[in-house]
Amino acid sequence: MQQRSMYVIIGVLAALVVAVAGSLVAVLEGGRLTTALKTGAATFAGALTLVLGVMLCLGVVGS
Repeated sequence: MQQRSMYVIIGVLAALVVAVAGSLVAVLEGGRLTTALKTGAATFAGALTLVLGVMLCLGVVGS
């Protein structure tokens, strides 16, 4: 149980890193801060969905 929780936490942190990178790219391309935040939120949601989907397929999370 603890190992599964650790994998989920690592997955969420990886999704956060991807979201921050997405926001940084949006700012570097000349976007406004609100656009960067929207991009980061969308990237986080997509990355988290993908990471949890992979974990579910691998049997790390779930029953």
